[in-house]
Amino acid sequence: MSIDVSNKDLKGLLDDLKNSLVKDECWKCECFQGFLAQLELDFEEVLPLEELDKLKVIPEVIHCCLGCDPCPPADVYARYLAPDGKGE
Repeated sequence: MSIDVSNKDLKGLLDDLKNSLVKDECWKCECFQGFLAQLELDFEEVLPLEELDKLKVIPEVIHCCLGCDPCPPADVYARYLAPDGKGE
């Protein structure tokens, strides 16, 4: 699936993603880190990568999803993937 990033607000996405974290464990969760990896791929042409580099952790410390329900980073990711940006 290809995302049209021209109408996506990267700073807003990163702010939403950072603000979605409710536990310290979230920073190292595959849900959060996976979304960062997707943003890096989608925005590689237009993104100052140091913005994302500040949020990434080394792969050895990433842990599996803890099964939080709801998973706030996953909710932000779902909104990102939605054509209207609202997850609807």
